[in-house]
Amino acid sequence: MEGGDKHITLLPDGARVERVVVLIPGMLGAGCTSVAFELAKRTELSVVNSERIIREIVSERRVTFAELAQMARDGEIDLEDLVRNVALDYVNEGNVIVEGRTALMLLDRPVLLKVFLYADRRVRAERVAKRRGISLEEAMREVERSDEDRDRLTERLYKKHFTDPSLYDVMLDTTNLSYSDAAALLEKLMKWKLESAVK
Repeated sequence: MEGGDKHITLLPDGARVERVVVLIPGMLGAGCTSVAFELAKRTELSVVNSERIIREIVSERRVTFAELAQMARDGEIDLEDLVRNVALDYVNEGNVIVEGRTALMLLDRPVLLKVFLYADRRVRAERVAKRRGISLEEAMREVERSDEDRDRLTERLYKKHFTDPSLYDVMLDTTNLSYSDAAALLEKLMKWKLESAVK
């Protein structure tokens, strides 16, 4: 597992900060992955998500993705628990942005910033359709399934809907906001929180 550097520079006086962690969960198609990578470029943090973690699990166990999925279906492994444990290792190491569904599993952890991204349902479906090369109707179904799955996850873990504002520091609507602008806003918010913490 490769986390970020031990220190990152975020404060205006050049002071180095240790173990920064940002969670960016949100709705499918709201831009969690894109915003996370834009923010990573600005802050020297690394990005962790389910895809990266599952690739690591596949590599470490020397199995294929299909074999891993079959093991999960057969009850040989609890894939969700495995993903959460690997994500926790990254959080404990620090200097990381955890995004997407994986970030929802970590909302009970004390971190610098928890940001929920959302957007208009049709806009999200259009983004998903374009990215995956599928019809708008199919993308609408995927968006709906994803929302239901994420809601079930947070209901089970925290007894709250995944859109509950009490789970987050900030909720950001990306319907009419570019991913670059969203990342710029989050960078400013991170700096403000860090400056407030050291005063």
